[in-house]
Amino acid sequence: MRVTSKMMTSNSLNNINRNKANLSVLANQYATQQKIQRPSEDPVIAVRSLKYRTSISELTQFAKKNVPDAMSWISNTESALTSVNDILTKMNTYFTQGANDTLETTERDALVQTLTEYKDQIFQCLNSDYAGRYLFTGYRTDTSLTFPEAATNLKYTITEPIKASDIQIFSYVKGELTDTGATDPSVYTGDAVSLDKSYRFSLSYNGVDNVQSIKDGNTELLTVGTISSSDPNRYDLDAYNNANGTSFEALVIKETGEVITNKAGYDKLKAAKDLSVQYDKTGFEKGDVRPEHYFTCQSEKYATDGSVVESKSFEAPAKQHIEYEVNFSQNITVNTLANECLNASIINQIDDIINQIEKVQNVEKKLSDIELKIKNGTHAPEEKDALVELKAQVENELALHKSVLQEKFGNGITTTSTAQASVNKAVADLGSRYKRLELTESRLQDQLTTFNEMLTSNDTVDIEEAVVNYTAALTAYNASLNATAKIAENSLLDFL
Repeated sequence: MRVTSKMMTSNSLNNINRNKANLSVLANQYATQQKIQRPSEDPVIAVRSLKYRTSISELTQFAKKNVPDAMSWISNTESALTSVNDILTKMNTYFTQGANDTLETTERDALVQTLTEYKDQIFQCLNSDYAGRYLFTGYRTDTSLTFPEAATNLKYTITEPIKASDIQIFSYVKGELTDTGATDPSVYTGDAVSLDKSYRFSLSYNGVDNVQSIKDGNTELLTVGTISSSDPNRYDLDAYNNANGTSFEALVIKETGEVITNKAGYDKLKAAKDLSVQYDKTGFEKGDVRPEHYFTCQSEKYATDGSVVESKSFEAPAKQHIEYEVNFSQNITVNTLANECLNASIINQIDDIINQIEKVQNVEKKLSDIELKIKNGTHAPEEKDALVELKAQVENELALHKSVLQEKFGNGITTTSTAQASVNKAVADLGSRYKRLELTESRLQDQLTTFNEMLTSNDTVDIEEAVVNYTAALTAYNASLNATAKIAENSLLDFL
């Protein structure tokens, strides 16, 4: 085959270009430490790089954002529930002391103040928020658990489920001696006091307007009347019906939210399978729990002229669980609902104890007034025996109220212990979820490390190898230049 000078020159130039292109690629690798600069250089590396980067981006979202946010939410929730549990523990201590010992007057005064503060604080703890989102209100993260201000223009129709364990046989002091302020013993009016039993359950709210119905499923169970807390027959349904010519099967005490019945009504309630009470409440105090966070209800907002300006319906917040995606195809619930960890009726049950303490204090004051009259002698001699007898009756009344108070303290122990069990269950559930998040976080960190190593191995060159390859390419390029120079140095014309 004939080889011409032009062929040799062309081949040499092609070799120079090829070596120069290879030198350029290796120079870029050396400078950037990346294997490729464009996907067309190596599609396999490019595709793998995209997959690795996508996975790293997702893992970073999980590990650096979702998991820490979920852990913070759970941690804040657990902190709030721990505070509630501490309050319940302190209350339980007071109730245990009261159930086993007769508290002095100053101790009872302090206890009323303390219980009032604790009662207000319980749901304030559950009103906690995280990053502007309320922790215990389900999907309604923009709505506080309690009313931030008094809402006197709101009316709720509430459907509250009642459990059989909520229905109690309880003791109360029947009858009362009332002092009109004179020194004559005859001014103490009223029936002789005695201890009696009745049947009741408490609604979650006091100050109710009425009870519309008590149902077992869809079946009306009891007819309900309304009574005031000042009525002497408020705990005796049969006496109330006889005195007023009515035939109610239950009575609701508006001020306290207690529903009173008799033995027949009690038996019906205990036999019910799906017991619920529907009632109205108008006006809420600051710190009261919003009904929509616990119950199926309907609200109406009134204008100053009495017209309805807003009406809303709410379903009970069952299973309103907020989930975070913390790994590929792995979600975790971060929130806890208020109605899952604490019964709203605990407030009324605490109020019941506070009210009984106040009754004891009132009887003690009445006894002190009588003793003062006897001591001062501001009465006729023939009235002394009547005052002494009256003192004995009031002392008996005081003893009965104290026995009822001790019983209520015992009920308070049960109430707080049950509440603590529910709170502890919620805390344990949060703890298990937090542990899962820690394990997930650890696994995500391992996956991030692995994918970063794989990306590094896929995308970057070994710097030592890059230096060697670049040096070799540079040598080959220089050699091709040198060889071409020698080839092009002589031609046929030089010998003619």
